[in-house]
Amino acid sequence: MKIDRKVKLTFKEDVPHLTYRTLSVLYKYDAPIIWMEVFAFVCYINLHPIEDDVWEKIKEELLEIEGWESLEEIDLFPFEEKETELNNVLDIIPYGVTILSQKGDIKYVNDYAAEWVFHSEGKDITGINIRKYIEEYDILLSSLKTGNSRKPIVKENMEIGNQLYQVNLQYIRNSENVLTGYLASFYDIDNSSVLSRYDNPITFDDIIGESNKMIDAINQGKLYSKSDSPILITGESGTGKELFARAIHNESKRKDKPFIAINCAAIPEQLLESELFGYEPGTFTGGNKDGKAGIFEVANKGTIFLDEIGEMPQHLQAKLLRVLQEKKVRRIGGTKEVRFDVRLLSATNQNIDEMVRNKEFRLDLLFRINIFNIRIPPLRERKEDIPILIEHFIGIHSERYNKNIVSIEQSAVRKLINYNWPGNVREFQNVLERAIALSIGKEISEKEIILNYTIFPESGIVGHSLTEAVENYEKKIITESLKTSNSIRGAARNLGVTHTLLINRMKKYGINKDILKYY
Repeated sequence: MKIDRKVKLTFKEDVPHLTYRTLSVLYKYDAPIIWMEVFAFVCYINLHPIEDDVWEKIKEELLEIEGWESLEEIDLFPFEEKETELNNVLDIIPYGVTILSQKGDIKYVNDYAAEWVFHSEGKDITGINIRKYIEEYDILLSSLKTGNSRKPIVKENMEIGNQLYQVNLQYIRNSENVLTGYLASFYDIDNSSVLSRYDNPITFDDIIGESNKMIDAINQGKLYSKSDSPILITGESGTGKELFARAIHNESKRKDKPFIAINCAAIPEQLLESELFGYEPGTFTGGNKDGKAGIFEVANKGTIFLDEIGEMPQHLQAKLLRVLQEKKVRRIGGTKEVRFDVRLLSATNQNIDEMVRNKEFRLDLLFRINIFNIRIPPLRERKEDIPILIEHFIGIHSERYNKNIVSIEQSAVRKLINYNWPGNVREFQNVLERAIALSIGKEISEKEIILNYTIFPESGIVGHSLTEAVENYEKKIITESLKTSNSIRGAARNLGVTHTLLINRMKKYGINKDILKYY
């Protein structure tokens, strides 16, 4: 019987002309090679189907060649095993994943993307250009190329077929940092235009906190949700501002209507304007031929959440102010004004009053969006909530990692309480998840609590001069601020220094701007 052969040959020692002699045997028996690859001390050969009796003779002669230690028939080559594992992982991800060539041709789609995004019904769509499905692909690509190379482009409310998606587009580079293509991710948006990253609607019952400051913030949210007036939610990065916004929406009379969230810091300026206000047909090269409604039209009767509104460019601030005052919106390139009825929620981690004083944010817009204000306290101001947060996240991540965690060492709890938490609840969750993933028993130990930031190196500062100690501390403070900010300018504001001074300090300490992390 003829079958395909996959062979692994292992070297015993380095023998001259070993590969040549191996090929000679295969040639003798007319064994057609699909491919052959030689590594250090191992050789992989893929052969076209050959008869069993012929194969037995080939094996016998190959093993007689001086230098070979063993011959093994295998089901999959290493790269096939890795590819299979990767495909299996990608296929269980509950959102669409697509790998594109530099020209935009589809090289790979996971099961979710094939079935739900592209409706391929089991047909292979590799080789088809993504522009067949995404008319605005060139706009996304242009925005990606003009933005931060480490940061994906996010496009909310993109219609593909009859479904809305959040589309993320980012670079794929090889180990030598050479561009090889693009990764497009598709996150389903349900019929009410709420991002499906939350399986269930967020309510105030889902917000964890029993401290006085947190209870006060929750009570404010419940009270303000009964009104239609704009709310500005303030708080540091990672405190849960979007959770509050979603809870307010789901507590309001608009809960059955759309909730649309846009991160003003994550979307390039040219895309942000079209997301907010929409555009008419023919406005952009490569844009949707039928034009596109902005979020004020799409979210009519519902709620709009503008996250990181402090990062909005000033000319868009002026346009947003006019839209809010008139309750009418005009698409880019259009002349017709459309009335809307939305509730506006905004959030920022910046000192908005200082931004007004520095003329970085319009005072008249602040008056418009800040009828009510909710400040979410940072975790360091509500450390009495840490025990219940521990219990909450242990429950979530123990199930996720199939662990049976039932307790945590008191020394580990003290370590968590004594930490300052610059990244707040988001950082706290990451630390607990890492500890649970690393845990080998039923109890989380202190050594399994790996904090993201310490003031001084593990070895301490003994033996360093005062200047060295101060510089080390300054470098760590700057690095942490960059990690928890959306931009260098935002980090400068958080540190209370000028943008220029921070740039100079980064150069002094060799801190790469690519340390910025986006969430």
